[in-house]
Amino acid sequence: MQRKTRATLAAAIGAAAVCLGVACAGNGNAQTASSADTLPVYEVVRQGVTAEQAKKLADALKLPATSLVVTNGAISYVDADRFLEIPGLAVGDAALERRLLAARKKDEPEADMALRRIDFDALRKISALDPDKALQSTADLFTTAAVPLQTGKPEVGHTVLSAAYKNAKGVEETIDQRLDTHVAYHFSDKYGHPIVGPGATVALAYDAQGKVTQFQYAVRELKEGPRVKVLSESEARARIAQRLPKGTDVQLRLVYWSPAFESESATRAPNVILPYYAYTTTREIKDARGETTRARSREQRIPATDDPRYVPSARLQVRGADSAEVQASVQVSGGRTPYRYTWLGSNPSVATAVEASVRYTPMVRVAPVEGAADERVRANEIVGVQVIDANGVVAWASETIAVQATPFPHERDGDEHGHGHGGATYGCESPAEPDRFVQERVGWQQGMAHPGGGSEKFCWLGNSSWPGDYIKPKKAGSLPSKPWINGDADYSNWGVNTANIVFINGDAWPDGFTAMFPGAPASDYNNNVFLLRPGNPSGTVQIESNKYNINYDHSWGPSGSNDRLYWLLGLLCEALDKVDSSNLSLGNRWGPAFGGLHIFTGFASNAADSQGAFGKAFAEDILGVNNKPLTIVKAWFAASTATSEGTAAAMGPIGPGGVTDKDDFYIGKGSKGPTILPADIKGWWYLHQ
Repeated sequence: MQRKTRATLAAAIGAAAVCLGVACAGNGNAQTASSADTLPVYEVVRQGVTAEQAKKLADALKLPATSLVVTNGAISYVDADRFLEIPGLAVGDAALERRLLAARKKDEPEADMALRRIDFDALRKISALDPDKALQSTADLFTTAAVPLQTGKPEVGHTVLSAAYKNAKGVEETIDQRLDTHVAYHFSDKYGHPIVGPGATVALAYDAQGKVTQFQYAVRELKEGPRVKVLSESEARARIAQRLPKGTDVQLRLVYWSPAFESESATRAPNVILPYYAYTTTREIKDARGETTRARSREQRIPATDDPRYVPSARLQVRGADSAEVQASVQVSGGRTPYRYTWLGSNPSVATAVEASVRYTPMVRVAPVEGAADERVRANEIVGVQVIDANGVVAWASETIAVQATPFPHERDGDEHGHGHGGATYGCESPAEPDRFVQERVGWQQGMAHPGGGSEKFCWLGNSSWPGDYIKPKKAGSLPSKPWINGDADYSNWGVNTANIVFINGDAWPDGFTAMFPGAPASDYNNNVFLLRPGNPSGTVQIESNKYNINYDHSWGPSGSNDRLYWLLGLLCEALDKVDSSNLSLGNRWGPAFGGLHIFTGFASNAADSQGAFGKAFAEDILGVNNKPLTIVKAWFAASTATSEGTAAAMGPIGPGGVTDKDDFYIGKGSKGPTILPADIKGWWYLHQ
């Protein structure tokens, strides 16, 4: 994995930055997490830029002001054509084009197919902008526009296209080519505590000609406010441990969390930002050969204070034990109104509930019995609510009750070949719920709810998110025993292949990712249940102390009955690291699972929970909600930068003649490449930072 490095002009730009409200860091008097009994709350003096500053920035960027998306003072811009552009050519072989078109599903209109190959000769000639020039251009830009960078320190890096493939003569070739030069700013207070989140983001990307292809400015001007008592590190560890299995290794750091700029109303703009304990966990994972890997979780946060002036608390009341209906309400105190509510329950309708109470029919995912009518099933229902106050501070409450749940329907759709379903579809897998990552899943659903997103096929949460969702059964259309291990059946809402695009919201490491199984307690997540990469030596599912060797080679893609998966999106830390601890490439690790899948996205680093901003931004970018639609890959990288989510990465197959799917648009938003079947894969492309 290529890491970003500080450039030599960092000091020069730091000197040019204007430090407002929060004194610049680096004064040698930083307080550590262990010595700070109290810390200040920072009051928001101004959020983002003024209309006049936005106009000056547009002028400095030599762009029409209308090309910038301004949201309550935050500015974003992506050049849909030039951002991360990779040179391409037509395939230029009529016989090969006919063969590639023949692999498409019958319901894919030929007009939406783009047969393009990477122009490797042109790619090798790209000379990325010099880092010092990028830093100087950035300093000049903000100086000209009179926009402060506050306490920001710049870091410079590149986005790289790597590929390993066989050329037309069957000779193996490789390439690692820089596409752009990007500058990102990191912020901290005078005590040395990082200020992080989507609301503390300044980033630019330059193409080889020095043109800005992405711009993000979302910074709050702050001043030091009242001090609050900070939880001791030992107390913070004790609270975090309540959510984790015993013996989990926890790493802590004190940060200030700056949430995303809301678009709905100024009443939801934070007037303070608070100190938090950000934490990650690590554990040891053993593969089928007994080799050990240390896997790290996504970064999460808890408030570092209990001060009720700033931290809300929630009291939940639940009714419906042993019945077929759940009723719940929540009372909230503390923090700052207005509150926003996110309810959690087994019924998908709960996702749309926005009031302080909810009523729904609990549902359960069970393996269907052929020829038998679905009947209510006794199950444990976790009813939960997240309350987010106007400063972005979250209060969480949950209760588990026994209910009479209705099974999810198991209906096939389309004709006998799986064709004719019509319309774009999406899905999600979120095994960490209800304890973790709720807002990321909600953000994805909110983004895809815009016109053009299509219909949601499924959203499997908690112990309804199974390893078998990623595995084809040995016999198409069959229901194997233990489908949560041995593979999904060909039902219209069963596994990941049944939607066009699927968002995985969990934890990962270079050789595997998290899942759950029916009835698993929340404590099993990220500890006792996971799916290892294919070829390890075959794919391995671990459930508690049992390891199940399965083969999910060629499982992901649109080529089977009722299968229509083109894009698998992994909000998965480190899953797309360039190599694993055994120096295995991505093609060796994840390539065997491709069965026509176009693109697999993920991260080549740890990631931080962005409170839903990342999933929402990505969905809106592929749909073109605020501007021209972006390709799947460009939207993934743009959203990652805009929300400070992590180090984005993406991979996909290279087919005969060098054809790829790297330029795929979402359905109805532009063309997509051909379905490259396993026998036609000649290599792999990999985009990373």
